[in-house]
Amino acid sequence: MLCSICGKNPATIHIQEITGSEKKVLHLCQECAEKRANEDAGFQEFNLAEVLFQLSSKIGDHLQQKKSQDEETPEPVRQIVCKTCGWTSESFQKNGKLGCPDCYKAFREILDPSLDSLHRGTAHTGKHPLPAGSAAESRPKPSISLLHMNLKHLQVELEDAISAERYEDAAVLRDKISALKKELEELQNEK
Repeated sequence: MLCSICGKNPATIHIQEITGSEKKVLHLCQECAEKRANEDAGFQEFNLAEVLFQLSSKIGDHLQQKKSQDEETPEPVRQIVCKTCGWTSESFQKNGKLGCPDCYKAFREILDPSLDSLHRGTAHTGKHPLPAGSAAESRPKPSISLLHMNLKHLQVELEDAISAERYEDAAVLRDKISALKKELEELQNEK
């Protein structure tokens, strides 16, 4: 596949952007990717200001919805103002930035739905660190069959090391095999 930009070099970098039901694909060669990295913020590190700027457009939509709802009802548009710094939802929409840490609380009704859609949820679904001092106790023990597989693999590596006369590597492997056999024996005694 050739580069989407120059059309000459083979594409080594493939970028997909999926927005709703729309899918954009960009195939780049190394040279064009390096050129674009300097020009395009999407190729650089995560930029909070850029994310906030994108959110500001959603705020504009939010204000437009409020305005259209308010046109139906005689009530005026409620503008959100941060009590600490005086930053308004209008200034947030124009600049894409917040004025102070308290703005996150003040503009919560606007930010939460935007961040929710941006991150596909508000609950953390990744790994959690173990509490201090409990790493060894709470770590799940490997299954006996997995330990047997590892043991066989290490024994094959040991034979290869000995036949290649890599005796230092063989000594390390021998020690690993001994430790693994001891762990297997302890696991089998527990059951």
